[in-house]
Order: sequence, then C-alpha cells, then structure tokens
Amino acid sequence: MSTHATVLRNKPSSTWLFISFFIAAVSIYGMYQVFMHGQEESYGISREVPWGILIIGYSFLVGISAGAAIIGSLAHVFKVDAFNVMSKRVALISLSALVGAFFIIFWELAGPYQLQTLRLLKYYTNFEITSPIWWMVTLYMIELPLLAVEVYFLVSHKHESAFFSSLFGLFLGVIAYSTLAFVFASNATRPLWHSLSFSLMFIISALAAGASVVLMMIYLSGKGEVLKENIKAFSKMLFLLLSLMFFVDTWNLLLNTYGGDNELAATMSLFMDNGSLANNFYYLELGLGILLPVALLVLSRFGSALYSALAGLLMIIGMFFLRFDMIVGGQLLARPDSRMEFTLHEYHVSSSELTLFIGGLGVAAIVFFLGEKFFNLEEETH
Repeated sequence: MSTHATVLRNKPSSTWLFISFFIAAVSIYGMYQVFMHGQEESYGISREVPWGILIIGYSFLVGISAGAAIIGSLAHVFKVDAFNVMSKRVALISLSALVGAFFIIFWELAGPYQLQTLRLLKYYTNFEITSPIWWMVTLYMIELPLLAVEVYFLVSHKHESAFFSSLFGLFLGVIAYSTLAFVFASNATRPLWHSLSFSLMFIISALAAGASVVLMMIYLSGKGEVLKENIKAFSKMLFLLLSLMFFVDTWNLLLNTYGGDNELAATMSLFMDNGSLANNFYYLELGLGILLPVALLVLSRFGSALYSALAGLLMIIGMFFLRFDMIVGGQLLARPDSRMEFTLHEYHVSSSELTLFIGGLGVAAIVFFLGEKFFNLEEETH
C-alpha cells in the first residue's frame, strides 16, 4: 500500500504540524497590514461590498464544521451502522474547522483595535434578540465548547456522554448554521440572498462537505479495502446531495432569469452571459464542484476509495466558490431607489484578506494535527 494513502494510519510526524504552522504564519502579513494601515486600506471591501473573502472563509469553514457534526451524529445518535466510521476524526474535524472559522471572523470584525472582548460584552448587554447576527454569535459560542466536550468524551470512550453531547451538538449545529444562512436571506435588499434556495444551498452543501470529509479520511487512513461498505454508503449520499445542489442551482437560475422581476434577472446575469462571476459559476462551482465529482462517483460505481475521496476534495473546493458566488454575487448589483438604474459594483480580494483566510485554514489544520498527535483516534472495533 502506498504511503500517501496512509497519512492518518500512524501518529502524524512533526512535519505535518510544521506545515500547518507555516500555513497559519502566512496570516502574519495580513495582521501587519491591519495593524499598520487599518481595514479600509488593507481589505478589498467597500461601502457597497462590505463582506469579502473573510466572511466567505468563515461561512466555508463553519459549513464544513456543521456538515461534519451532522454526519457524526448519524453514528452517535441514530446508530446508523454504515456511517459509524471515523467518528472521532469527524468530530475533531468539526471542532478544528470551527476554531479556524473563529480566527477568520475575528479579523473580519475589525481586528485588535476594537478590543473584541469588551466590544462583545457591550454588545451582549444590549441583548439584541431580534438580530440574526446576535443569535448566530450566541449559538456558535455554545457550539465551540460543546464540540470540544464531544471530542473529549469520544477519545475517553465515554459513549453515553458522547451520545448526549452529540445529540445537543446536532440540534445546535443545524440551528446555528441555519441562522447564519438567515443572516443573509433576511436581507430583502439583496435579491440573490432573499430566497429560500439560498438557505437550502447552505444546508445541502454543508451535508455534502460532511460526507466528503469522511471519504477523504477513509482514503488517507489507508483502510479503503476494509471499509468498502462505508465508502459506498457515503459515496451514494454524496451523489444524492450533489444532485440536489445541481437541481437547486439549475432551477434557481431558470426561475430568476425567466420568471423573476428585473432585479433578479439582472442579478442572474452576473452568472450568465459572461458576467463577472460566470467563470466561477460554470467552471468552478458547477463543473469542478458538482459535475466532475458526480462523474467520478458514477464511473467508480461508488466503490473506489481514491475516486470517492477525490470527488469529496473537488466538492469542498467547489463549495468555497459556491460561497464566494453567493455572498459576493449578492452585493455586486445594487439599486438605491426603484426609479434608479442598476449599479454594478466590483470586489477584488486583497493580499491581506487572502493571507488571513489562508491563515485560518492553517489554524484549523494545527488543531486537527494536534488532536491526531496527542489523542487515540482509532476506532475500537470495525
């Protein structure tokens, strides 16, 4: 068996942690720029497009976290045997991704000059319970320690406690991620966001990311031959979720382009007819993230560890561009008044934002490989 397929079989060497720290250290450039010049000069955002790649990165990692948590609950809570695999690593992935997401959102929220702790306490004393953002922050502040507790129970073989923590984590994860989607969908001034399909794509893609993570973990563990039935179960699940994503994407485009109002049609033109996001949408979101993974799954008859893991990797990459298209696309077209013409805005990712996003991925990797190094993540029986 080739060594590249057994990355997770033994304790990871210090090399993986070094690589993770190196990736995280890339963010030092972005931190320096924010410290020296502030956000306005360091980030590519503007008054018209206030949410950029840091919000995208946050929603991307939170989506992976939510999907992994939901997939893990299928084994711990619902006792689905076909999904009872890699449960400890899946829980650790969920925790790691959420920590990385918190790192990214910290720098999005104005960085160190705002003294985030004091700012948070002041915000909470107002108890803005009608604000979706208030509820999102509240739920994820509970979710983070809950995931850490679940990982502890799993590695300590406290299965009854793990059951309850996983159950609470399931409900909290679904509600928290739905609330994140609602933060966007509740904005009636953004036609691309203000729709049911926006929230549906958030949830479906998160579930697909969870299945993808498991398939990648199985391949990297080198246990593909032993876990053939599990590979088939997760591959079929991923195929179904990708098909649903394609269905929602296709009908959303058709309905908004030909059956919606002028504003929706103008928004959809960003993704069609060589609009500013057309390449992202057709080649990266649809082609790389949905159609190619589906082709790999079908060609392998849902039974190849390598093809299924590759399909999962491509899906996760495509999911990032899905988030980019959905979040940025919703801000590029604006009309301050119904009597005015549409205004098309632009957004270009700055080097500071990009390095902070990459740093968030590195932070998530550090947490994961620290868990791999110090905990026994092998399953007891299988």
